[in-house]
Amino acid sequence: MEKFFYPESIVILGLSAKENNLSRLILGNLIRWGYSGRIFGVNPRSEERHVDGIKMYRHVAELPEVPDLAVALLPARFIPEAVRSCGMFGISRMAIPSGGFNEAGEAGKQLAEELQGAAREYNIRFIGPNGLTIVNTANGLCLPFTPLYCPPKGGMSIITQSGGMGLFLWNLMADQNIGLAKFASIGNKLNLNEVDFLKYFARDPETKIICLYVESITDGRALLEAAAQCEKPVVIYKSNTTRAGGRAAMSHTAAISNDEEIIDAAFERAGIIRIHSFHDFISVTKAFSLPAMRGKRIMAMSPAGGFSVIMADLCDKAGFSFADPGQPFYDEIAKFGNAGIINVGNPLDMGDMYDPKSTADIFHLALHNDNVDGAIFINQWPRMPVGDDIFTRMFHTDLSQETMGAVRSSGKPLGVCLFGPSDTITRIKHNLSIPIFDSPEEMIRTLKIQQEFYQRKSDEPFSPSRPQAIYREDAAAWLQGHRGICGEETIDLLGLYGIAAPAAHLAKSVEDAVLSARAIGYPVVMKVVSPDAVHKSEAGGVMIGLRSDVEVAETYAKIGSNLAAYKPGAQFEGVRIIRMAPPGYDMFVGGRVDDAFGPVVFFGYGGIYVEIFNDTERALCPTNHDEITAKLGRLKSYSMLQGARGQKKGDMAAFTDLIVRVSWLLADFPQIRELDLNPVRVFGEGVMALDGRARITG
Repeated sequence: MEKFFYPESIVILGLSAKENNLSRLILGNLIRWGYSGRIFGVNPRSEERHVDGIKMYRHVAELPEVPDLAVALLPARFIPEAVRSCGMFGISRMAIPSGGFNEAGEAGKQLAEELQGAAREYNIRFIGPNGLTIVNTANGLCLPFTPLYCPPKGGMSIITQSGGMGLFLWNLMADQNIGLAKFASIGNKLNLNEVDFLKYFARDPETKIICLYVESITDGRALLEAAAQCEKPVVIYKSNTTRAGGRAAMSHTAAISNDEEIIDAAFERAGIIRIHSFHDFISVTKAFSLPAMRGKRIMAMSPAGGFSVIMADLCDKAGFSFADPGQPFYDEIAKFGNAGIINVGNPLDMGDMYDPKSTADIFHLALHNDNVDGAIFINQWPRMPVGDDIFTRMFHTDLSQETMGAVRSSGKPLGVCLFGPSDTITRIKHNLSIPIFDSPEEMIRTLKIQQEFYQRKSDEPFSPSRPQAIYREDAAAWLQGHRGICGEETIDLLGLYGIAAPAAHLAKSVEDAVLSARAIGYPVVMKVVSPDAVHKSEAGGVMIGLRSDVEVAETYAKIGSNLAAYKPGAQFEGVRIIRMAPPGYDMFVGGRVDDAFGPVVFFGYGGIYVEIFNDTERALCPTNHDEITAKLGRLKSYSMLQGARGQKKGDMAAFTDLIVRVSWLLADFPQIRELDLNPVRVFGEGVMALDGRARITG
């Protein structure tokens, strides 16, 4: 990967002196940016001796040396042969910006397969096709085919599926005085993908923050693993979130599961920062250009009382706590007041402090206070008549050196939000080495993101924990005999993973039903067994509280007739007689296999209204007890499980353990494409899965 960003020599295929030659624009960027390596040009159809001073060759095999990198901006139909020519000459890395491959119909898909086959044959790694490929501000490497000036050097590295979106981000960076380290426009990512570049940027010393724009995630687990191992912040904007097309809902799980929520859960596990606004690439980078905020204790300051109130509201909503710097701090601050009419506190109203030197002293005192983890400050630089009055000095004194000194000396962040005419603020931003935030909301929200990132990095890394009493081999044998949609028999599989269920018998006649009920013991529950009644309640196939042989016999017939009315011609296989469980809290546990991230377990409020309330959380499989415990606390129904309105508290430890066991079942056997346990009844002591169904593939 190093030679992609630090090639000592480059060959540009298809280079020509023609005015509309896009490869020549790539050459122009390399020359303009000051790339110092050797450059060669190859064009079989050209008679030119040189292009802009670059010596031309008719064929790759004629080059005087094997270049580290080949750039091929040619019509798509010529790319596979160009790859083979480079491979035969010994070139092992290529940048392919050309479009017309798998994004362009069946013919393009065929070309994509040819391209991949040629690359495999000669062990060539390539970026693209259909992207702007690579930029490195450290050495002047610039391979996009649009004319570009070099942006300021900095710590942001970008990985993007859309080259145009990446260039748009450059413009935002320039206005905010944020510098670029490296850029990878991966396009169709037929060879190298976002994971490859993420791993490289993670160890690149010039990269301080990694920003990704992706429209699709193909290998989600690899992405999560790379991000979790990266010590740098990884920020992802995932688009293509409203893809049309429904999924037929076999179960409650399929109905309530949402790709976006799965992505949120996956990113949370890996410590990835997900953003939903493109401008947040800039905002979050600003926050991470400040020193790490190692705790939640914040000091808020402003000469405007209204902004102090706004900061108080925003900090409280974000989850910051207001630092208590101690009475000696406040006694010192009070000396800076002019009229002594404002009570000092946190947030600190500095409206009575006119001397700019006092502001600098307050910054120093706040950031060096042991009870303060970070600080924020809002002020303005208004357009004012020329003068030497106290307000001009108050608003127009440059405190940048003192501010930066306090930040560097303390090792703590000071977020600054400054209002004023746009040209003035832009000029100030370009003259500072610390960021200026555009609004209080941006500043506080992204500082909280920064603080939570460093908090997660200080925690123990996630590690799944397999419970005891799991019989994996027996479960594998059970699955060998079951395919397609499985109903209550799924409960037998769950028992092999230590998940309790009430005693049950399958009855295929009225006589069997009565005998089974007697053997189990009254009262009982009766449920229809039919592949045509996925949701049994809707088919009138669930009857509870049956206490006699007569009731069981009558109910057997009634369930059969209800099924026939629900779906004429439905297959009636009998009823399941189940010991009626004692009262408790009815919850839900399910799972499905996500195309990108693999098995996912869902859990939350259950019963017949599970899809209406949609009070659920999710976790990648396998999980552990700590992760599930934290997620359970986010449920709206959590307070109910804690014994609301005088009810007995549910056994949260047992419910947590059941969810973890389900996660291991799904992780061990990905052929279980969907799983639905509803209800899962949580008692004061213990938990039981009362019903279940699964969709199992071969």
